[in-house]
Amino acid sequence: MRQKELPGGYPLNFYLAFLASFFFFSSIHLLITPLPLYIEELGGGAPEVGLAMTSFALAAIVTRPYMGRLVDTWGRKPVMLIGSTLFVLGPLSYTLAHSVPALLAARMFHGIGIAAFTTAYFALGADVTPRSRWGEALGVAGVAPAVSMILASPVGTTLTHRLSFPAIFVAAGLTALLSLAITLLLHEPERKSAAHQAANPDQRGLLDVVKVPGVLVPSLATVTVGLGYGAVYTFLPLFAVSRGLGNVGFFFTVLGLVIILSRSFAGRLSDKVGRVAVILPMFIVFAVAMLGLNWTYSFVMLMVMALATGIGFGGTCVGLDAMVLDNAPSGARGTALSLVYFCFDSGIAIGTTVIGIVAASVGYGHVYLLVGAACILTAIAFGAAMRKQAAA
Repeated sequence: MRQKELPGGYPLNFYLAFLASFFFFSSIHLLITPLPLYIEELGGGAPEVGLAMTSFALAAIVTRPYMGRLVDTWGRKPVMLIGSTLFVLGPLSYTLAHSVPALLAARMFHGIGIAAFTTAYFALGADVTPRSRWGEALGVAGVAPAVSMILASPVGTTLTHRLSFPAIFVAAGLTALLSLAITLLLHEPERKSAAHQAANPDQRGLLDVVKVPGVLVPSLATVTVGLGYGAVYTFLPLFAVSRGLGNVGFFFTVLGLVIILSRSFAGRLSDKVGRVAVILPMFIVFAVAMLGLNWTYSFVMLMVMALATGIGFGGTCVGLDAMVLDNAPSGARGTALSLVYFCFDSGIAIGTTVIGIVAASVGYGHVYLLVGAACILTAIAFGAAMRKQAAA
């Protein structure tokens, strides 16, 4: 039985999970600007900054499949609690890291938390929403991270001028503690017994889910989306400083605001006109944004690129996520979501490592040209694969 809807069309659990997600992501978005600067203080450069993001993503990559299975067996709330707890402890562990290798180890510990929380969070959103509104629900659910970026990123930039790095890390941990407290208030929808789940043919492992039509292709496409996200999230602060573009925190504020609008609009639109019709145009917009960063030499142009990045990234992500949920077996939604986020994290890990090395030789601008080209090629391949599948 579905829970009673509140104003806005969603049940209380949806809104509580949304709020928990807001504080969860605020914790990490506070560190967008401080963390690269802290790495530089420890003696690192662009490659080490890339490795910091890679180590975080690598931990998520390794644990995603396991977390997806836990989401389908233990339930959504317990795994969200695991994620929130790790996000409380992760930033606190940074205060003990006084060298780049120690920080990389702390980042890996921290990264397990995002694998747990995000997989469970979006699965819960689908659980409490009618199937016909999954695109809309995923769009709204994704607004929480975007809102946190709008508010927390400039705050983090400001804190770098007023607090020590350890104090900023403690602030991030306390922010995640609010996420943990709100998650404890959730009442997960009643689940079938363990015996019933064991006998349910829809309960499948990751290898089975990979073979489901409509799950693998959109998941693979998110590798390139992760590449672009990692390039922006990790290196844009340093890129902006190198070109004197002003307070980069405002880039992430605009980005977050536009992602809110893009996810909400694209999610609803994909419910009406189909996923592919939304994904392909959004992918191209994202590619244009990446290419355009190479020719960005002013604060105004930086804001324009933030606008384009938000439109493309938000629309592409919600379309791909909804497509995966559409095709996932009902008892393996957590596993299917773990696959798509596994691919997204892989794009971040592979991309930031390579980008950090390449940027040290050719500069950040040319790196964004390469990322834009990869996005265009992926959009072409995705469209071709979808046409082939439709014709089969």
